[in-house]
Amino acid sequence: MQFPLRCLAAAATLCAAAAASGHVVLSPDGATAGSAHDAVFSVGHACKGARVTTALSVQLPEGFRLIEALPRPGWTLTAPQAGEVRWTAGSPAAALGGGEKGEFVVRGVLPATPGTLYFPVRQVCDVGQADWVQVSGPGDAARPDMPAARLEVLPPGGGDRPQAHRH
Repeated sequence: MQFPLRCLAAAATLCAAAAASGHVVLSPDGATAGSAHDAVFSVGHACKGARVTTALSVQLPEGFRLIEALPRPGWTLTAPQAGEVRWTAGSPAAALGGGEKGEFVVRGVLPATPGTLYFPVRQVCDVGQADWVQVSGPGDAARPDMPAARLEVLPPGGGDRPQAHRH
């Protein structure tokens, strides 16, 4: 009887891990209010049915003051317009392969007030796109299918939280 329960638990863990890898992740997921912060957006796969990721756009939330977006080798960085930063692969060879991981970094200053910041992300692929823009409301038990990247702005003096991978 114990073996089937272990198998079920292992299967549930694998399913949860697969679901968790299905979006753009922001790390670290917490930082101190008013501090300079490097927001690292990690892409772990191409869009559904696609082979490669060819562009990534990040909407900067109100209160996040951009210092700079860091370039990626082989990608073109478009200067922020209307609060958006965009990276575009300069060639097919520079695009992120289906299972290839890539990081896109935005450096800025966080607002002085603690709270949650959401960064909507558009991932463009050779076939279609994925809009990671959904936000859970307070008390929402259900996780969105296409969650926006999220950053907890913590009160000063509390220090940065550990880099937990939370969705």
